[in-house]
Amino acid sequence: MRTERPMVAPTRRDILRTTLPLAVIAGVSLGLTPAPNEWGLLAYPGLAFLLFAVAPPGYLPSVRNGFIAGFVFSFLVNAVALYWMVGLLEAFGGFPTVAAIPTAGLLFAAQALPMAVACAFAAALAQRRFPVWAVLPPLLTLFSDLAPTLFPWRLMHSQTGFPIWLQLAEIGGQPLLDLCLTYAAMGLGQALVHRDRRAAIIGVVALALPLAYGAYRIEEVRAERLVAPTLRIGVVQPNVSIQEKNNRDSAPARLASLQELTRDLESSGADLVVWPETAYPYLLPRSWTRDSPGRWAILNRGAKGPLLVGTVTRDPDAGRYNSVVAVEADGTFTATADKVELLAFGEYVPLWDYLIPIQEYFPRGMTPGDAPKVIEIAGARVGVLNCYEDVLAEYAILVGRDDPDVLVNVTNDAWFGHTTEPFGHEAQSRLRSIETRRDLVRAVNTGVSSHTSATGESLLQTQTFIRDAFIAEVRVLSEVTPWVRFGNWPRALLYGALLGLALAAQRRDLWARPR
Repeated sequence: MRTERPMVAPTRRDILRTTLPLAVIAGVSLGLTPAPNEWGLLAYPGLAFLLFAVAPPGYLPSVRNGFIAGFVFSFLVNAVALYWMVGLLEAFGGFPTVAAIPTAGLLFAAQALPMAVACAFAAALAQRRFPVWAVLPPLLTLFSDLAPTLFPWRLMHSQTGFPIWLQLAEIGGQPLLDLCLTYAAMGLGQALVHRDRRAAIIGVVALALPLAYGAYRIEEVRAERLVAPTLRIGVVQPNVSIQEKNNRDSAPARLASLQELTRDLESSGADLVVWPETAYPYLLPRSWTRDSPGRWAILNRGAKGPLLVGTVTRDPDAGRYNSVVAVEADGTFTATADKVELLAFGEYVPLWDYLIPIQEYFPRGMTPGDAPKVIEIAGARVGVLNCYEDVLAEYAILVGRDDPDVLVNVTNDAWFGHTTEPFGHEAQSRLRSIETRRDLVRAVNTGVSSHTSATGESLLQTQTFIRDAFIAEVRVLSEVTPWVRFGNWPRALLYGALLGLALAAQRRDLWARPR
């Protein structure tokens, strides 16, 4: 007669033989999914492997095992998806390679900690007989939502290649999509391995819901766009390298190139032309109210305006700002939108005011803007997203609440060189179109410049590191989505769920004590 081996907590040897291989497979699978690969289907087996790394079949749940599984998984997702961080530190921060590699490793480790804590928490709940497959998805979603990250990356970003699947973002944003993805993968994985009927039902529902909603909604928005007013926005991609941007002698030639591309777009019928982040090659005093004649002139060489110009503006007292300036056809500057969300260590030094010893060696950096800005120009309301503000979902909510007709992003991704970052940046930005139901036009110095429909579908993309220009036929929609109206409501529900789980776990502990 065969007897089953009693379940025990995994030993160190078990962790090495079982947990680590599963976590490595899961992390590499998820890390390979972002653009330009867009191998989104790998996320489903990858997340199932994570489930079984946190709760290996045949073993009792262990908090230590859960923490290790979550940390290894998330560290590898970061290391594979954000491998270009090493080159960025070298180019942007001036780090030597021997310093850039461990510094990037520290960043990956810091960004892995929230996932590790979520997995450890799930294991702790499993010790109190909560199913890991049921509690891990909301924990991963909540900790992803709360954790500060230098470069945001979430589990649902693995699915940016499937616009139909993404349509639920207009209701619950990225958290709702995280929940659907993790419940589909882990529910079906649990059902296949353990023949769990409840897990199978939840997995099928979580898989089908985004697809069913998306198939209906994407057609509806496509139909709305067909009859919506049109705005023709010209995009300039000047393709200026970092070395060239830092060469002051090249400024006149760079300005001439921008003006020539603008002239060609305007002659082709553009209503408005956009220059990328910091494309104007001179410091622009914030006291100026109109274009300057002479060599600094923006409207020159046939460029007539109106324009949205990415530039650095300067105030004698407040310092430098990363700005977008609206230039009308008569040369007047009618509005300025300053970048609010500055990039830590790239555009400013965190806690600089309190770190007195370093102030002699490092400048404070740029000054952040006060608030998001919608600029009225060319008969339209343009919501401005500067640089990586277009991957910050809750920042885009604030822009969306000011009722823009279109979203415009200006970016300089030249720092990242010939890596996957510009493609991943563009792919993540598409979600802002769905969340706000606005077309998104991106003007990026070295690419990827693009036009994304309000459905989240990519209508036009440029190649990287080429000089290019195009006109986006933007359709102006006006609806306010639940995500914009109510904000990140899934977070509040997840907080409530976490509190409920903690209270239920405590109650189970009390009932389990001998009386």
